[in-house]
Amino acid sequence: MKIKFIWEILLICILIITGWYLYGIMKQVESNNPELKAIENDNNLIFSDGAGIDFMGNKIDSFLENKADEDERFVVAFLLRYNSLDADLKFWNEVKGYLSEPDTIRLTAYCENNKCVEAIRINPDKVHFPVLEYGEASDMQAVIAADANGEFYLQGSRFRKIKWRNEILEPFDIAMSIGLGR
Repeated sequence: MKIKFIWEILLICILIITGWYLYGIMKQVESNNPELKAIENDNNLIFSDGAGIDFMGNKIDSFLENKADEDERFVVAFLLRYNSLDADLKFWNEVKGYLSEPDTIRLTAYCENNKCVEAIRINPDKVHFPVLEYGEASDMQAVIAADANGEFYLQGSRFRKIKWRNEILEPFDIAMSIGLGR
């Protein structure tokens, strides 16, 4: 009985060490692969052609489109989850309230599903920024992928992803990280 237990522990240790080793190799290949870096750079060219259709059926054009001073304008794109919709709306409405130059930034939310869209349609006064029901597939996939990591996109003169979910950052901190907080 003791020998069987010792063998099981030894096998578990071998599996843990092997998993840890393979995880390290995977991360190294991921960070050194030029093709993956090129794909990521191509994916960073989102939100430039047009954002999509909002929950009221209005077309929302990209904030950066046809602007002379694009370097001075920003698009913040994030996902609204139905399960945390009230908290998400409260958070981003506060962020918008902290922005000192609201004309140079567009907060653009994407709804994760139809329940989210319907909840916003019922009470549109809760939202102080555009919420998209439909958008460019690449934009929406990028926002969903970023949200899976707890991030949102900030695109202006440069492109960044910033953590906001499950972090200690408050709306004021996010406004400051965007660089336009008062």
